[in-house]
Amino acid sequence: MSSGSKIARSARYKGALYDATRMRRRPGHPYNLVVMSNRAPIRIVRDLAGERIEPTVGGVGGTFEHLLEEHGGTWIAWPGGRTMQKRVAMPPHSPKFDLVFVDLNEREVSQFYYGMCNQGLWPLMHYMTPICHFNRAQWNTYQRVNMNFASIAATEASANSIVWVQDFHLAITPMMIRARRPELPIGLFWHVPFPPEEIFRVFPWRRELLAGMLGSDLIGFHTRSYLNHFESACERILGAKVDRDRHEVLFGGRTVKVGAFPLGISYQYYEGLATNPRVRDRAMRLRRSLGDNKIVLGVDRLDYTKGLVQRILGFERFLERNPGAHRNVTLVLIAVPSRTKIRDYSDLKRQVDEQVGRIIGRFSSDGWVPIRYLYTQFETEDLVPYYVASDVALLTPLRDGMNLVAKEYVACHPGNEGMLVLSEFAGAAEEMTEALLVNPYDVDQIATRIEEALEMPAEERGARMTALRENLRANDLEQWSSNFLSTLSGSRALEQSAAAEAGAD
Repeated sequence: MSSGSKIARSARYKGALYDATRMRRRPGHPYNLVVMSNRAPIRIVRDLAGERIEPTVGGVGGTFEHLLEEHGGTWIAWPGGRTMQKRVAMPPHSPKFDLVFVDLNEREVSQFYYGMCNQGLWPLMHYMTPICHFNRAQWNTYQRVNMNFASIAATEASANSIVWVQDFHLAITPMMIRARRPELPIGLFWHVPFPPEEIFRVFPWRRELLAGMLGSDLIGFHTRSYLNHFESACERILGAKVDRDRHEVLFGGRTVKVGAFPLGISYQYYEGLATNPRVRDRAMRLRRSLGDNKIVLGVDRLDYTKGLVQRILGFERFLERNPGAHRNVTLVLIAVPSRTKIRDYSDLKRQVDEQVGRIIGRFSSDGWVPIRYLYTQFETEDLVPYYVASDVALLTPLRDGMNLVAKEYVACHPGNEGMLVLSEFAGAAEEMTEALLVNPYDVDQIATRIEEALEMPAEERGARMTALRENLRANDLEQWSSNFLSTLSGSRALEQSAAAEAGAD
């Protein structure tokens, strides 16, 4: 999933053991929902009292929770570790859906999650082929894990279920489910970028991955660019017939709909938090702790796709070019720990630490420190005061599926007192054109955009931020899920109608 929901999570209730063997059904609704994701919206807590499940639903996960509570159904996912519990009722005080766990052993976690997903597909999807690692044993495990997910989905789904698969971890499950339950409507949402066909072609099992995805009735991407790349890959690698006007791919005797569904945020939730007196008080205290300096904020998982090193170097260039900013501007760099067991991530952590330390040593004076570096996990309630307090958000991913942090930041500035500097290579840049877009590889341009953001006239800043917020309000998280599910239902109905007509002929 996209970055914002992974950075800020908030526990809302505790799970409970449930021993039922069938999916819950909600009367009065046209369908039940089966959500499938690599990670479950929970954490496993072990202490002297034993093992318990604590949900960590937030962001996109919160939307799935709401949909499942409304429609009934099942959420199938890996719990992130070993657990004796196989099924949990959600929410425990008034169960409306079931969370079913997929068990992965240590070898499967190593080869599927840390191997194929995080060292193969993740860098590939972010256009970073030099650091891709492909391994036949890992691909075999990837297939086996996807088969396990698919088998559970085929068993759990009822006759009136809609299956919604999330992301590249489970890319080939749609075709596997289709083989067992051909009557089910199946949707796949791709939460990361999809690279140009020339880059995707380096993947040794490119045909198998595309064919697996095309078991879906509908495949959704964040942007039109990613959609176009996928259509080209289907056409040139599989030889599939692609209708680019209707955005349909004909493969294996089936028509698969593809579409762009930009992921939104819970706009009202973030705006409400930002205007909460307690949050605003914390934001004021935060500013005072930094000497009432101008605050430039960066928030990301510590990932090589996020352009953290380039951001730091761009801020250094800003300080070189603007001596008047010394003791008056501070970069608050929040980096959330991520995939710490993978060497590429530990190497990046060392790089970031070294660059931050070097710049602090070079520019610090009279008690002023140019960079405040926070390497820690943040809950939503702890992160929003930083959004509110900062004058500029500086988000420079080298490539990003969407970047929800950019949207959260804008929602937290209803008074137009902030400005967004955003990488042109983030998926959000296709929507958020009123932001100051920047090439994250150009440290001089990063410095220029920081200058422009800090010096922007209030009238221009207000016009830009107002337009950004209006777009966020109109395309929020609820609208995203509604658009996808209604399109999926419509696509399936049209395909069944066409099949019936063909049979009649």
